[in-house]
Amino acid sequence: MAMVASAALTMAASAWAAEKIKVATEASFPPFSKTEADGSFTGFELDLGNEVCKRAGLDCEWVKQDFDGMIAALLANKFDMIFSSMSIKPEREKVADFSIPYYNTPSVFYAKKGTFANFDADIEGKRVGVYAGATQDQYMKAEYAGVAEAVGYENADQINADLANGRIDAAFMEQLAAEDFLAKPEGQVFEIVGQPVVGAEANGKGAGAMFRKGDPLKAKVDAAIKAVYADGTFDALAKKWFVQGVNVRADDLW
Repeated sequence: MAMVASAALTMAASAWAAEKIKVATEASFPPFSKTEADGSFTGFELDLGNEVCKRAGLDCEWVKQDFDGMIAALLANKFDMIFSSMSIKPEREKVADFSIPYYNTPSVFYAKKGTFANFDADIEGKRVGVYAGATQDQYMKAEYAGVAEAVGYENADQINADLANGRIDAAFMEQLAAEDFLAKPEGQVFEIVGQPVVGAEANGKGAGAMFRKGDPLKAKVDAAIKAVYADGTFDALAKKWFVQGVNVRADDLW
C-alpha cells in the first residue's frame, strides 16, 4: 500500500510540475535587461518575465540572444518564447504569434547638448544609431529616407559608445532606455532632442512576448500578463525600475 501511495504521489507531482521552456532575452538593454559581471541577467523584463512564468505555470530558463537574430532563432526552435522588448508589428505577426502587449513607451532621439537647436533642419545629413532591424530602424528608413542615415547596431552599448566617440551624430531608441544612458556619467553631455515619437509607426502596438505560430503558450502567457497587471505587480516593478511617474502600462492596447 505504501508503495502504491508513493507512486500515486509521484504521478500527481509530475502532473503538476511546471512546464519547462527557454526564454530569450537580449540582456543588454537597460533598464529592461542587462548582463551583470557574474553573468546573471537583471532588469525590468527579467523580473516581469519571471512573474509571468510563475503565474503561467512555466519553469523558464533565460537564454541570451542578440536582438537582430532573435526571430530567426525562435523559428529555428532554439528557444520557446522571446521576452525582450519585441515591438508588435504586422510584418512580424506574419511569421510568429505575439502575446498581448505588456509594456509601451515612446521612442526618442538623443544627441550631444546644443547640436540640435532646430531638429527638423539639424537632422539633415546626420548619422543616427538604431537597433538593426528594430522598429526604430524601420521608422528611420521610412520617415527619413534621403534625409538622415540609419546606422544599425546589435545592442544599446554599441550605439551609446559610438555616440560618445562621435562616430554617429544621434541615437534613436525607446525613451526609458535613452534616459537610462542620459542618467549615467558618460551620458551627462547628451540630451533628448526633438519631440518623443509616439504611435505604431515607431513603436508598434507595444512590446509583447513572441512565440512560434500556433503555440499554446500564447494563451497561458496572455492570462498571466493580465494577472500581473490585476494584482498590482506590474506597477510595483515599474516603480522599481523606472523613474517615478513614468507610465509604461499597455493595457489600453488590449
